[in-house]
Amino acid sequence: MTSKTKKIIKQIATEHGVTPEQVEADMREAIRAGMASTDPHAQALWKQIAPDGKEPSIEQFLEFVSGRVKSKMN
Repeated sequence: MTSKTKKIIKQIATEHGVTPEQVEADMREAIRAGMASTDPHAQALWKQIAPDGKEPSIEQFLEFVSGRVKSKMN
């Protein structure tokens, strides 16, 4: 995990009064729940995030989301 990702996770943990490890665990749980969704829109997004069907790393997920946010802002 890059230092940038670690910094983001640490900031989230601080803001919510939990450990970085808890933030990582919660993010992994959310990724798994999202990938298990049967919603067609969600499945289409997950195919973009993880075309191989494998669970993406937190870093891969954050990169995808930040890219989407940036493209929506332009």
